[in-house]
Amino acid sequence: MNLQVRSQSLCILAILITMVSLANGHGRLRDPPSRSSLWREGFKTPPDYNDTEGFCGGYERQWMVNGGKCGICGDAFDEAVKPHEAPGGIFATGTIVRRYTQGQTIPVKIEITAKHKGFYEFKLCPNNNVLQDPTQACFDRFPLSFISVEGIISKRIFVDSVPQGTYAAEIMLPPKVTCSQCIIQWTYVTGNRWGRCRNGTDGLGCGPQETFRACSDVAVVSSDE
Repeated sequence: MNLQVRSQSLCILAILITMVSLANGHGRLRDPPSRSSLWREGFKTPPDYNDTEGFCGGYERQWMVNGGKCGICGDAFDEAVKPHEAPGGIFATGTIVRRYTQGQTIPVKIEITAKHKGFYEFKLCPNNNVLQDPTQACFDRFPLSFISVEGIISKRIFVDSVPQGTYAAEIMLPPKVTCSQCIIQWTYVTGNRWGRCRNGTDGLGCGPQETFRACSDVAVVSSDE
Protein backbone atom coordinates (compact mmCIF):
# COMPACT_ATOMS: atom_id res chain seq x y z
CA MET A 1 0.00 0.00 0.00
CA ASN A 2 2.80 2.37 0.92
CA LEU A 3 4.56 1.52 -2.33
CA GLN A 4 1.39 2.31 -4.28
CA VAL A 5 1.00 5.69 -2.56
CA ARG A 6 4.68 6.45 -3.12
CA SER A 7 4.37 5.50 -6.79
CA GLN A 8 1.32 7.74 -7.23
CA SER A 9 3.11 10.61 -5.49
CA LEU A 10 6.12 10.26 -7.76
CA CYS A 11 3.85 10.27 -10.83
CA ILE A 12 2.14 13.46 -9.65
CA LEU A 13 5.52 15.05 -8.96
CA ALA A 14 6.76 14.11 -12.43
CA ILE A 15 3.67 15.65 -14.02
CA LEU A 16 4.12 18.87 -12.04
CA ILE A 17 7.80 19.08 -13.02
CA THR A 18 6.84 18.60 -16.68
CA MET A 19 4.20 21.33 -16.43
CA VAL A 20 6.69 23.75 -14.87
CA SER A 21 9.27 22.89 -17.51
CA LEU A 22 6.81 23.62 -20.32
CA ALA A 23 5.81 26.92 -18.74
CA ASN A 24 9.34 28.11 -18.08
CA GLY A 25 10.56 28.85 -21.57
CA HIS A 26 12.44 32.11 -21.07
CA GLY A 27 14.11 34.63 -23.34
CA ARG A 28 14.83 38.33 -23.64
CA LEU A 29 16.07 40.74 -26.31
CA ARG A 30 19.30 42.36 -25.08
CA ASP A 31 20.44 44.33 -28.15
CA PRO A 32 18.79 46.54 -29.08
CA PRO A 33 17.43 46.36 -25.53
CA SER A 34 13.71 45.73 -25.35
CA ARG A 35 11.23 47.89 -23.46
CA SER A 36 11.12 45.33 -20.68
CA SER A 37 14.92 45.05 -20.34
CA LEU A 38 16.02 48.70 -20.55
CA TRP A 39 16.72 48.84 -16.83
CA ARG A 40 19.32 46.10 -17.22
CA GLU A 41 21.28 48.36 -19.60
CA GLY A 42 21.33 51.39 -17.30
CA PHE A 43 18.27 53.25 -18.60
CA LYS A 44 16.20 55.00 -15.94
CA THR A 45 13.01 53.14 -16.78
CA PRO A 46 10.67 51.01 -14.65
CA PRO A 47 12.24 47.58 -14.04
CA ASP A 48 10.41 44.57 -15.42
CA TYR A 49 11.75 41.74 -13.31
CA ASN A 50 9.84 39.26 -15.48
CA ASP A 51 11.41 40.42 -18.74
CA THR A 52 11.98 36.83 -19.89
CA GLU A 53 8.25 36.14 -19.78
CA GLY A 54 6.83 37.99 -22.76
CA PHE A 55 4.93 34.85 -23.71
CA CYS A 56 1.58 36.29 -24.79
CA GLY A 57 -0.07 35.47 -21.47
CA GLY A 58 0.99 31.82 -21.64
CA TYR A 59 0.17 28.99 -24.02
CA GLU A 60 -3.38 28.36 -22.78
CA ARG A 61 -4.35 32.04 -22.80
CA GLN A 62 -2.82 32.65 -26.22
CA TRP A 63 -4.35 29.64 -27.96
CA MET A 64 -7.45 28.69 -25.96
CA VAL A 65 -8.68 32.19 -25.09
CA ASN A 66 -7.25 34.45 -27.81
CA GLY A 67 -7.19 32.10 -30.79
CA GLY A 68 -3.41 32.27 -31.18
CA LYS A 69 -3.23 36.07 -31.08
CA CYS A 70 -0.55 37.90 -29.11
CA GLY A 71 0.15 41.51 -28.23
CA ILE A 72 2.78 43.10 -30.45
CA CYS A 73 5.30 43.19 -27.59
CA GLY A 74 4.45 39.92 -25.83
CA ASP A 75 1.49 40.88 -23.64
CA ALA A 76 -1.70 38.84 -23.61
CA PHE A 77 -3.85 39.94 -26.54
CA ASP A 78 -6.96 40.40 -24.40
CA GLU A 79 -5.36 42.67 -21.78
CA ALA A 80 -7.19 46.01 -21.74
CA VAL A 81 -4.00 47.93 -20.90
CA LYS A 82 -0.93 46.09 -22.11
CA PRO A 83 2.14 46.82 -19.92
CA HIS A 84 4.55 46.93 -22.88
CA GLU A 85 2.39 48.94 -25.29
CA ALA A 86 1.39 52.58 -25.67
CA PRO A 87 -0.84 54.14 -24.62
CA GLY A 88 -0.90 53.26 -20.96
CA GLY A 89 1.78 50.60 -20.66
CA ILE A 90 4.19 51.16 -17.78
CA PHE A 91 7.15 49.85 -19.81
CA ALA A 92 6.22 51.70 -23.04
CA THR A 93 8.23 54.82 -22.18
CA GLY A 94 9.11 55.85 -25.73
CA THR A 95 12.83 55.63 -24.95
CA ILE A 96 14.88 55.54 -28.17
CA VAL A 97 17.68 53.07 -27.44
CA ARG A 98 19.64 53.00 -30.71
CA ARG A 99 20.19 55.24 -33.73
CA TYR A 100 20.78 53.45 -37.04
CA THR A 101 21.15 54.34 -40.72
CA GLN A 102 18.71 53.15 -43.39
CA GLY A 103 19.83 49.90 -44.97
CA GLN A 104 22.38 49.28 -42.22
CA THR A 105 23.30 45.79 -41.07
CA ILE A 106 22.89 45.88 -37.29
CA PRO A 107 23.90 43.53 -34.47
CA VAL A 108 21.23 41.85 -32.36
CA LYS A 109 21.65 39.86 -29.19
CA ILE A 110 19.16 37.39 -27.72
CA GLU A 111 19.45 35.76 -24.32
CA ILE A 112 17.73 32.41 -23.89
CA THR A 113 17.64 30.92 -20.40
CA ALA A 114 15.58 27.85 -21.37
CA LYS A 115 15.85 26.59 -24.94
CA HIS A 116 12.71 25.12 -26.49
CA LYS A 117 13.66 24.59 -30.15
CA GLY A 118 11.64 26.61 -32.69
CA PHE A 119 12.83 29.76 -34.45
CA TYR A 120 13.46 33.51 -34.08
CA GLU A 121 12.41 36.26 -36.43
CA PHE A 122 12.57 40.07 -36.46
CA LYS A 123 10.23 42.64 -37.99
CA LEU A 124 10.21 46.44 -38.16
CA CYS A 125 7.45 49.04 -37.96
CA PRO A 126 8.10 52.73 -38.82
CA ASN A 127 5.65 54.07 -36.22
CA ASN A 128 6.79 57.66 -35.53
CA ASN A 129 4.48 58.05 -32.55
CA VAL A 130 5.72 57.02 -29.11
CA LEU A 131 2.28 57.72 -27.64
CA GLN A 132 0.38 55.21 -29.80
CA ASP A 133 1.62 51.79 -30.84
CA PRO A 134 0.64 50.20 -34.17
CA THR A 135 -1.08 46.94 -35.00
CA GLN A 136 0.72 43.79 -36.10
CA ALA A 137 -0.04 44.66 -39.73
CA CYS A 138 2.65 47.37 -39.67
CA PHE A 139 5.33 44.88 -38.62
CA ASP A 140 4.24 42.32 -41.18
CA ARG A 141 5.10 44.79 -43.95
CA PHE A 142 8.79 44.80 -43.01
CA PRO A 143 10.21 41.37 -42.10
CA LEU A 144 13.96 41.64 -41.52
CA SER A 145 16.60 39.27 -42.86
CA PHE A 146 19.39 37.60 -40.91
CA ILE A 147 22.94 37.33 -42.25
CA SER A 148 24.87 34.29 -41.05
CA VAL A 149 28.64 34.18 -40.59
CA GLU A 150 28.74 32.26 -43.88
CA GLY A 151 26.89 35.11 -45.61
CA ILE A 152 23.62 33.18 -45.93
CA ILE A 153 20.51 35.39 -45.82
CA SER A 154 17.30 34.08 -44.21
CA LYS A 155 14.14 35.37 -42.53
CA ARG A 156 14.40 32.97 -39.59
CA ILE A 157 17.04 31.53 -37.30
CA PHE A 158 16.21 28.02 -36.11
CA VAL A 159 17.10 27.30 -32.50
CA ASP A 160 17.84 23.56 -32.63
CA SER A 161 21.55 24.16 -33.15
CA VAL A 162 21.82 27.18 -30.84
CA PRO A 163 22.91 26.44 -27.26
CA GLN A 164 21.20 27.95 -24.23
CA GLY A 165 22.74 31.32 -23.45
CA THR A 166 23.34 34.53 -25.41
CA TYR A 167 23.05 34.40 -29.19
CA ALA A 168 24.40 37.15 -31.45
CA ALA A 169 23.38 37.71 -35.05
CA GLU A 170 23.12 40.45 -37.67
CA ILE A 171 19.98 41.70 -39.39
CA MET A 172 19.50 44.06 -42.33
CA LEU A 173 17.34 47.16 -42.07
CA PRO A 174 15.18 48.11 -45.09
CA PRO A 175 17.08 50.34 -47.55
CA LYS A 176 14.30 52.93 -47.93
CA VAL A 177 12.84 53.25 -44.42
CA THR A 178 13.65 56.14 -42.07
CA CYS A 179 11.85 57.03 -38.86
CA SER A 180 12.03 59.09 -35.70
CA GLN A 181 10.65 56.01 -33.95
CA CYS A 182 10.79 52.56 -35.45
CA ILE A 183 9.84 49.53 -33.38
CA ILE A 184 11.92 46.39 -33.81
CA GLN A 185 9.86 43.33 -32.90
CA TRP A 186 11.52 40.07 -31.88
CA THR A 187 9.40 36.92 -32.02
CA TYR A 188 10.46 33.50 -30.75
CA VAL A 189 8.11 30.67 -31.74
CA THR A 190 9.08 27.62 -29.70
CA GLY A 191 8.99 24.07 -31.05
CA ASN A 192 8.81 21.76 -28.05
CA ARG A 193 5.10 20.83 -28.14
CA TRP A 194 3.61 17.84 -29.89
CA GLY A 195 0.91 18.61 -32.47
CA ARG A 196 -0.61 17.99 -35.89
CA CYS A 197 1.72 18.69 -38.84
CA ARG A 198 0.64 20.13 -42.18
CA ASN A 199 1.04 16.75 -43.88
CA GLY A 200 -1.50 15.19 -41.51
CA THR A 201 0.97 13.39 -39.26
CA ASP A 202 1.76 14.24 -35.64
CA GLY A 203 5.16 15.47 -34.51
CA LEU A 204 7.25 17.60 -32.17
CA GLY A 205 7.09 21.27 -33.11
CA CYS A 206 3.89 20.94 -35.12
CA GLY A 207 0.65 22.74 -34.32
CA PRO A 208 0.24 25.67 -31.90
CA GLN A 209 3.38 26.57 -29.95
CA GLU A 210 4.28 28.90 -27.09
CA THR A 211 5.35 32.29 -28.44
CA PHE A 212 7.56 35.06 -27.02
CA ARG A 213 7.79 38.67 -28.17
CA ALA A 214 9.65 41.85 -27.27
CA CYS A 215 9.88 45.37 -28.70
CA SER A 216 12.74 47.87 -28.98
CA ASP A 217 12.32 51.54 -29.90
CA VAL A 218 14.98 52.85 -32.29
CA ALA A 219 15.53 55.68 -34.77
CA VAL A 220 16.60 55.14 -38.38
CA VAL A 221 18.08 58.14 -40.19
CA SER A 222 18.82 58.79 -43.84
CA SER A 223 22.17 57.65 -45.18
CA ASP A 224 22.68 61.26 -46.34
CA GLU A 225 22.79 62.58 -42.77
